[in-house]
Amino acid sequence: MSKCMIEKKDPNSVKKHIFSNAQNSIIQLYDVSEKTVDRYTKYPDGTTSTQCHFYFEILSVDTSKSGVELIISSSNPNPFISTKYSSDSAIVFSTESRVQQNGNYSDTIFTSFSNDSTIINNITINYSCQSIDLSTVTYKYFMANTSWKSTFGYSGVFFFTSKYPITGFEITSPDAHGNQIGFNSGVYIFNVVFSLDNFVEYGSIQIDFLNGNYIQVPVPQTRYQNSNNNNTEIETVPDINENIILFGKNTHPLYTLISNATDINPFLFCFGSRSGSQTIAQPIYQTKEGIKYLGAFDEYYSSTYNVYLQIHGSLSKIYNATINITREIPSPLYYTEFIITNTFKNETFLKNSSIFNVHGNSIMKYDGSSSFYMNFGDFLSDITFPYGFINGTNFNYSTKMSLLQEPISIQPSQNFIINNIFSQVLADSTIPVGIYVDVPRLLYFEIRKLYDGYDSLVTNGNGGFFFEFICIYRTTVFESIDIFNQFGSKVTYYVGDYYSLDPISKIYSTHTQINSYLVYNISFLKNDIDVTNRSVDNILYFNFDDIDNTIPIFFTKGDDASYSNGLKEYSYAKWNSTISKYQINFRVPGNTLTGIFPFNLLFGFSIPAVSDVFPYTSQLRIKNSYLDVFGPIFQTITKINNNINNVIGWSFTISDPINGFLKGKIIVKGEMDNSIYIFNLNETNLISGDRYLGSYEIGITIPIRCASQNYIITDVELFDTQNNLNLFSIWNIKASIKNPFFNFLNDSSINKIYKQCNGVNDGIDSSPPVLKSFDVVEITNGNSIYSIFFYFVAVDEDSGLKDDQLPIVYITTLNLKTIQGTSKLVSKNSTSATFSCEIELPYAFGYNQDIIFSVYGFINNGGYFGGYSSEMLKNNSFIYSLSDVQLVKKMYIEKTTSITSNENELWIIGKQFNSNQTVHIKYYGDLTFTQISTPKVVYSVALHIDDIKLTDKPFIIKIVQVPPSTISNSESNEYIVNPIVYDYSDVEPTPSPTRSSTPTPTPTPTPTPTPSQSSLPTLSPLPTNKPQKCLGEPECGGESHGYCSSTGCICYEPWVGLDCTSKVIIIPQPSINTSTPTTEIPINVPSNGNNQTTNNIIFKSLFSIVSIRELDFQSKQVKLFPLERWIFKSISESKSQYVSTFENSNLKTTITVHIEWFNRTTNISFANSQLTMNPSTVKYTIEISEYKFTHTLNQLQLVISVSLETNKKSDDICSSSQFGESSNGDNSNYFKIQIDDHSLYGRFIKRAIIDSYVRSIENVLLDSSMETIKTPSSSQSYIGITIPIFYNSSIIDPDFSVLIDSKSVTSDENDSICNSNSNSKLTTSQLVGIIIGSVGFVAVIIIAITYHFMKNRQNSKFFQSMDLKLKQLNQ
Repeated sequence: MSKCMIEKKDPNSVKKHIFSNAQNSIIQLYDVSEKTVDRYTKYPDGTTSTQCHFYFEILSVDTSKSGVELIISSSNPNPFISTKYSSDSAIVFSTESRVQQNGNYSDTIFTSFSNDSTIINNITINYSCQSIDLSTVTYKYFMANTSWKSTFGYSGVFFFTSKYPITGFEITSPDAHGNQIGFNSGVYIFNVVFSLDNFVEYGSIQIDFLNGNYIQVPVPQTRYQNSNNNNTEIETVPDINENIILFGKNTHPLYTLISNATDINPFLFCFGSRSGSQTIAQPIYQTKEGIKYLGAFDEYYSSTYNVYLQIHGSLSKIYNATINITREIPSPLYYTEFIITNTFKNETFLKNSSIFNVHGNSIMKYDGSSSFYMNFGDFLSDITFPYGFINGTNFNYSTKMSLLQEPISIQPSQNFIINNIFSQVLADSTIPVGIYVDVPRLLYFEIRKLYDGYDSLVTNGNGGFFFEFICIYRTTVFESIDIFNQFGSKVTYYVGDYYSLDPISKIYSTHTQINSYLVYNISFLKNDIDVTNRSVDNILYFNFDDIDNTIPIFFTKGDDASYSNGLKEYSYAKWNSTISKYQINFRVPGNTLTGIFPFNLLFGFSIPAVSDVFPYTSQLRIKNSYLDVFGPIFQTITKINNNINNVIGWSFTISDPINGFLKGKIIVKGEMDNSIYIFNLNETNLISGDRYLGSYEIGITIPIRCASQNYIITDVELFDTQNNLNLFSIWNIKASIKNPFFNFLNDSSINKIYKQCNGVNDGIDSSPPVLKSFDVVEITNGNSIYSIFFYFVAVDEDSGLKDDQLPIVYITTLNLKTIQGTSKLVSKNSTSATFSCEIELPYAFGYNQDIIFSVYGFINNGGYFGGYSSEMLKNNSFIYSLSDVQLVKKMYIEKTTSITSNENELWIIGKQFNSNQTVHIKYYGDLTFTQISTPKVVYSVALHIDDIKLTDKPFIIKIVQVPPSTISNSESNEYIVNPIVYDYSDVEPTPSPTRSSTPTPTPTPTPTPTPSQSSLPTLSPLPTNKPQKCLGEPECGGESHGYCSSTGCICYEPWVGLDCTSKVIIIPQPSINTSTPTTEIPINVPSNGNNQTTNNIIFKSLFSIVSIRELDFQSKQVKLFPLERWIFKSISESKSQYVSTFENSNLKTTITVHIEWFNRTTNISFANSQLTMNPSTVKYTIEISEYKFTHTLNQLQLVISVSLETNKKSDDICSSSQFGESSNGDNSNYFKIQIDDHSLYGRFIKRAIIDSYVRSIENVLLDSSMETIKTPSSSQSYIGITIPIFYNSSIIDPDFSVLIDSKSVTSDENDSICNSNSNSKLTTSQLVGIIIGSVGFVAVIIIAITYHFMKNRQNSKFFQSMDLKLKQLNQ
């Protein structure tokens, strides 16, 4: 095997070696480094660093295969070279270089023979450490919305999108912090530090760079929810005026508050003083008064608590109490020590192992559920009762278990750890000193991606063993392979390790780190969906570029039901080639929280993309009339303790008045003997009532001969029809505050019934049952053991064996591997019972090894349990082992991937598959298997078929060997496949049932809708207009036009304006301009009261956005972007799209404009404002994509030009312009240009949607700083819409209409411009104008509206002059 020696070269020797390189090719050198984007060129390790770390791997091959040691050296003065893998004629080594400054570098690596320095070769690696130029670096920042419920707790997600990764951030922030997701991913989660003293809506994070440069971004406080709720009344559950006795592991006193908010959900949380615990209350259901919130006083011991509620932007303490609690929690398995004894190989019939025994005696009460946690060498085991318990009760017991170790070990002893207690296990024998033990080698490795989240790992070799196994991709990350020999020695191959150099082969990872936040174009089949009393099936669509199509994409729901159940429900993406998008089918549960529905996307097994930080356009919005995310509860409980028929139990009424009870499980255990009774509840167990309020009963028949003890409900699971779970456990830490004993938290005995038995010592029989026989039968096919059958008899002469308690048989092999099977009762009398048990051996379980047996869980009527370890079976002359176990070659279907009713592909997972098999299918209603499918892809553990008929009914599959096998089964087991059925049709929500009396604490809701949460959240207070004096004579145009309010005139439709004297008129839809987003509207005006039009009078108005410019904090221009070119697309007859782009700092910004014509009155909503689209209204929906600001204090401003001209020739013509605040309550600015009796009227709303928030903007008249046109027949102005910094997108929704008014401009009006001889007075002619409403920001639009007061165009000179001015505006 080749060896290497590393040495440092001096400059002279380097020159000599380079010269000799061209003359010698015996040694060949190859760069085998993984080719990543930053392998040879990269940015420094951190944003404030100049240091770069480079890593390369070099293959050196001795083509002569001389076996001479190789010497490796480098021109780098400080090389770090390490051998990765070597063979007889080749070696792979790594070389690392850490440079301190930016620049270009070059290392030359030399390899020579140790016995002949003239046989040498070299390879040169060039690499570069690039400085970070902040002006060219791009990044993405996803910021959470404080008004949405933050399920995953992300305030913001930040990462750079530059050519070379930037992974190390130097972060400065007084009130926020950042944590990197994944290893060296460069994706950071930002969060605001929660503080009672400094509870702010926004903090900030500054990413520092060299030379004082930095990037600063705001970070929202995800707990900040400025709700208008003003109810502060707290109710506690139970009453806390007395000491509370808690009877569950994770059970706590609770509190509730009913929110009367009409905007967003309030922030309500509890602070415990003992350990500083903080818990946030969650909405659980809707009452007539509002949404009920549930929170916990969650300190484990007595403590003082403060409950805080956010009111008007700050936290207020609304409740304070000291709560004294006592917990009735049984203790786990606890020992002071274990005793280890050996049963050596020569004392047994074992061939390939020896036994060691673990003894223990209790020192405190057992809780009935805790496990034995064992660690022996490299192997772990976790087994619970009855395993190991050989006699006693839960109050006083002994344990003993028999385990296997290798017969020969390298070490004289090994560590054995059980429940954190260390012991030593003596080896049966050790390998003599000087004897070399060869370790196995990996010869072949491959990972094959299957589907639906499965990997197939394959290892194989020349003459070696072949292994193939399935991994669950979403939960299992492959890290290493351990290969053991018969002495317990192992070799470990980690990801990145080489295992062969001919051909060059290495272990690679199953999981590629992918930045899931590069997903885009997220949309849904249905949005703004109503989930009132129904679940809704939906489809998520999205795009993701440059991803391996074998990488599984997962989707999890983040609603309360899914989140409290551990996010166990996964959906998988599939490519839809028709629309060129990925799609995921999923189901939205009914009656879940109104507002934004949370979800999580994961591309591979790396960086999760949580919807908390997605923009509003990528959110799924839901609404409902009812809310119920609280599972079923016990409304009433009555204990049953009938001494006549010796039955104990409980009678319940289960309440779930909105969703309804679906199913449940209740576990009852004997406190002393640990006997177990499991009751499954569903509609078949219903005694009276219905699923909304129904009666159920569970009962246990106690034998006449019995031991006095408590029977305790230890675990309860109650599900409603929308999968909301209420959970209770006296020991399971996963139990939640959603407790089915909600109404009984003040009664710690409600789950206990004490059964008093007759007899001496309360009927306790202190001797365990005795095993009288234990027979073992091997069930084989040829040389393979399929399963092992056990037949045994137990006797208890004193009290007899307890009914319904079945012993468990365990089979153990080396490395703590244990399988088990629950026995069946064959027969029983007053003193004895006969049991049987069949256990199938898993593939390769115990292969070429020994297996040993044990049996535990015998319980007598006197309260004592018993069991037998393998050593005890041996000492009683029972069969306790088998040796030389062969491979179990059994074709078997274990499971399949999921399939929907509209899919035809299926992966079948199992064992012993091959290419000579077919899949037989029996569909619902068929009497036989009617379809035979040939698998398209075959592995030994998985088959793939793609011709399943579309069906929404269960079907049966089996695999058949062709031709039939003589050494294995020719047919597999039959397996039932249940398709997931999705229904995408729209169904009206069904009303909830009405009840005469409503059980507490979940009253039946009334049809009062939940306050809408689908409105957009506001980031800052929105401006309001000051009150104005009502104008006009008569005031506000008279009673038929409008009325006077505190804000000014409020106009009736169709009247508009400050004095309600402008009227909307109906006109035909204008023609569409396919070059620019302009609209030209012709108007025919009657003359002298008849239907004839006036002659040659033309008015032409223009509304255009001239440019976008960036301003600094002093409103000085930093950058200017004129906008000139547009791409047109027709959407429908009434809707068109225009797109324009400009580039800034290597980032392309896109402006998309949709223009829509309304021919009838329509109400719309924009930025939480309700707007009315009058007939003949044009609405603009304008969106701008990400823009890179020069500084975080800068703003963006749209410069808009508004103009009006006429060709009317008159000595008394005048023009005027006005800018101010509107009076109709929409809190906007207005702008009016008027020439003679025609006007252009604009409304500029003071809000916009910025990064999915409603934020305030500022509208400014720019005439004083720009060149404008002001003549009696022509008027032009500029308006700037100033927008604060944003990160992802911005949206506006303006509209304009045509109006007719009642007066002309006169020379005596303020700011009017008239001809010198003008003496015009007020006239009765009607003014035709234009209202441009809700003009927002981030758009580049040219709207040209031409009024024609002639049948035929005749004045061409006027149009030519107007066109010239239009061109000048855009230069």
